[in-house]
Amino acid sequence: MPPKRGFKRKRRNPPDTSTSSRTSRETQTTARPRIPSSTGSAPSLPRAPARQPQPAIRTVQWRSSQVPPSTTSNTTRAAPEQPEANDDDAELDALSEIVMAVDLREKGTVGCSYYVAREEKLYFMEDARLGGVDIVDALKLYIEPTVVLVSTRVDDAVFDKLDPERRRGSSVDGSNDQFALPFMLEIRPATEFAYDGAKNKLVNLNIGSDRGPQVTFTVPGDVQTADLVNDTDIARQQNLLQLEGWVDMDCKVTVGCAGAVLTYLQRRRAAAFLPGDRTDNALFRVSHIVMFTLEGHMFMNMNTLLSLQIMQSESHPHSHNQGPTKASSGSKEGLSVYGLFHHLARTPQGKTLLRQYFLRPSTDLNVINQRLFSISVFLRPDNGTAMDNLTNILKRVRNMRVVMVNLRKGVNAGSGKKTGITSGIWTTIRLFAYHALKIMDAFKEMNGAEMLPICRKIFDRFDGFDLAQVGKKISEVIDFDQSAEQHRTVVLPGVDERLDNMKNTYDGIEHLLSQVARQIAEEVPAVLQANINVIFFPQIGFLTTVPIDPETGSSVYDGPAEEPWEPMFTGEQIAYYKNDKMHEMDRHFGDIHGLICDKEIEITHELAQEILEYEGLLTTASDICAELDVLLALAKGAHMYKLTKPRVSEKNVLKIEGGRHLLQELTVPSYVANNTNLAGFSESEQEEHQSSASVSELDTHDRHSIDEVQGPNMLIMTGPNYSGKSVYMKQVALIVYMAQIGSFVPAEYAQIGLTDKILTRIATRESVSRIQSAFMIDLQQISVALSLATLRSLLIIDEFGKGTESSDGAGLMAGVLSHLLDRGPRGCPKVLAATHFHEIFEGGFLAASPQLQFAHMQVRVDEQASAVEDQITYLYNLCPGRSTQSFGSACAENNGISKEVVRRAEELILLAMRGEDLVVACAVMPAEEAAELQEAENVARAFLTVDFDDASHGDNRNARSVLDEVLTTTYTGTMSSRGPETVSSRFSESTL
Repeated sequence: MPPKRGFKRKRRNPPDTSTSSRTSRETQTTARPRIPSSTGSAPSLPRAPARQPQPAIRTVQWRSSQVPPSTTSNTTRAAPEQPEANDDDAELDALSEIVMAVDLREKGTVGCSYYVAREEKLYFMEDARLGGVDIVDALKLYIEPTVVLVSTRVDDAVFDKLDPERRRGSSVDGSNDQFALPFMLEIRPATEFAYDGAKNKLVNLNIGSDRGPQVTFTVPGDVQTADLVNDTDIARQQNLLQLEGWVDMDCKVTVGCAGAVLTYLQRRRAAAFLPGDRTDNALFRVSHIVMFTLEGHMFMNMNTLLSLQIMQSESHPHSHNQGPTKASSGSKEGLSVYGLFHHLARTPQGKTLLRQYFLRPSTDLNVINQRLFSISVFLRPDNGTAMDNLTNILKRVRNMRVVMVNLRKGVNAGSGKKTGITSGIWTTIRLFAYHALKIMDAFKEMNGAEMLPICRKIFDRFDGFDLAQVGKKISEVIDFDQSAEQHRTVVLPGVDERLDNMKNTYDGIEHLLSQVARQIAEEVPAVLQANINVIFFPQIGFLTTVPIDPETGSSVYDGPAEEPWEPMFTGEQIAYYKNDKMHEMDRHFGDIHGLICDKEIEITHELAQEILEYEGLLTTASDICAELDVLLALAKGAHMYKLTKPRVSEKNVLKIEGGRHLLQELTVPSYVANNTNLAGFSESEQEEHQSSASVSELDTHDRHSIDEVQGPNMLIMTGPNYSGKSVYMKQVALIVYMAQIGSFVPAEYAQIGLTDKILTRIATRESVSRIQSAFMIDLQQISVALSLATLRSLLIIDEFGKGTESSDGAGLMAGVLSHLLDRGPRGCPKVLAATHFHEIFEGGFLAASPQLQFAHMQVRVDEQASAVEDQITYLYNLCPGRSTQSFGSACAENNGISKEVVRRAEELILLAMRGEDLVVACAVMPAEEAAELQEAENVARAFLTVDFDDASHGDNRNARSVLDEVLTTTYTGTMSSRGPETVSSRFSESTL
């Protein structure tokens, strides 16, 4: 058994640095746990001390202001030093703490966060949707925690993975042994895993407060005061905005787990220090935040899934089927990549597994190539009939895991609205065994099936004899015809002698009742002419029926006067009684129907126990059927949408010929395909050829060496609006994404290097519940992308910076691109970017580099055309080089903007192109106002020329009389042209 660990354990010697997995992690990289690629298979994780180096991922780290710079530098984590003789053992135990919180929510969403005390790091995992308990088990093996925190509302399956013997703090023999497990398992209240409380705890960490400029966050209506920076609410809001730029706060389950970890650390500090002790921050201090993802899976956050339309939910059109309280939340899959394939899966478990494939694309080259090879075999022309046969068989296969759960509960009804015997568990299990055998027969008729991994798995795991036994046992016990007629589970004759005797008695009871009824009728006075009958009611027994007299409303006879019959109940026309003969028959026969049902329940229970012995076989076969269903769905999708097989390799290249957008081509009459050529830094050629040779044995086409690809790792696209730049970038990302699912791709040829992450800044998802502007959301997306991007990542940036002032936006865009190029060939990810900030390149703000290439989408301009829609023709061809025109005004007019607005916009565009000052150009005075200003200027000049000291005009001359003379002289010509308007009316006394 692994060594017992706990925070109270005494250690006399420090941990061995050569074997401790926790002291061999790097500060900038971290391994990822290996998760099983298919449902039901156990995770293949080696123990931590023997773990080999795994492909690393880039982590996100931010430093707390409480940590000195010397202790948080980005250096490789060193092994713990040998403690001195007077070191306290408890301090060593505290440094060895690894606290993990894990939670499993509805629909299998798994969140995890853990804290490494020696590194002072808090690790975040991206929420794993449809993850299940297998991910919990893999996380436990990878992290090797000393303390595990789980919520009280977590499913029991999580406890089964964490504590297989379900000890929960006590050993099997009942003694209290806190070291029975290799970690301390604590069950905490669900409130500690709440999202809102966890978010507040993360904000209070103040991580990163000493980095960057001191920016004050304000909202409209705030009063600017001298101590605004110290305002608590404003500081919290600022910290929250910074935190959302570093960590994906949409991962609510993981954020809740982080809150549980922080609560645990605070509880430990409170137990170790007195209240008010300022040195308590030295214990369990969080100085870094690190994001990690699952090993063997591509990192895809919700922003990328929605931006690329990989998954797109739509609300049900009927309002009664909407709302979060519905089991299916009233939503359906809209126009999305997943929506094109999910209806091709035929089984419930296949649909679930297909969704897992789309949520977590693989980075395991063997897994990807196995799926691609299987699809290529299914699509062989001579296998068309066999593939259709397999598809028809899978239509009738159900999820045995759900059926086995119902069988253990004793629930016979099927899932959904169908509750008859035809959808019950016995019919489902029998049909599953039958169709599992038919699947084996179908593979025997398929050409090349012996080379398929899924075929080998079927013949290895499907035990034909045991499957036949399962079907035989059920068929020999259950009478399906009578079960459908009686709406309950009926046992066949010959299974149990006592049951057969009771059924024979019950079947012949009608004759007995007729004889007893004649005997009772003989005792009734003949004058009453009463129609006496005897009937049997299950659980009530035998009853005598007497008609009711319509005049009196009572029965015509209720037994002899000396021994009246016991009334039971009364109907509208008949009264029911118990008499001595009825009691005698009850004692002799009893509740024979109930006895029959009880006996049949006992027999079916014994049958259920026998079938549960084959539970492992049935559930494993069901999981394999799910995997087969997914491969057939991908194969049918490849045939339906004309997809081709990609060549996936370890080379860090991206070469696509004739690439198409899978969704866009379905919405247009014709689609123009384009090529792509990007190449990042790779390992040595020898290692790559060895890796390629070791994983390409599945297909003779892949045995040839991978073509050498030379090209840039950054492509910047410019050019007109509406020319297809965004669609092109999305199509490249989708081709990479589909290749790593193991699917064929929409291209004539595709050579795809393994990609660990697809990060996007495409769409802005705004919400009134988030206190961020659209531009702030864009900044957070870029921040996360830059932090997580590695050499093998694909980064899509579509018109970043457009949400702010043009010079600021251009500067930010240039800064992002320069930062990526400055990483060098060994650090820059593969980048596709589109922008309309031409000043970045014209001003020389982006230095030329062999890593950088420009491209634009081709358009044809016809200046002679009279109609605007005929002046520009979009050709949608990708051409090398940079375009300096956007044709935004033409695009505006084509989309309904009025001609006056477009014409004024073009005038300003021309002025800007000539370098004129737009402020001065827009400040030109209208002609009428200019004429009035000229008139006023003439009046002023004439008035200034008057000599008030001239004695020839007399002593009574004043300013008003002089002004009247000036106005009369100046406006002589003007007044005649303007009509009868007088001078006094134009210049009133108030104006003077």
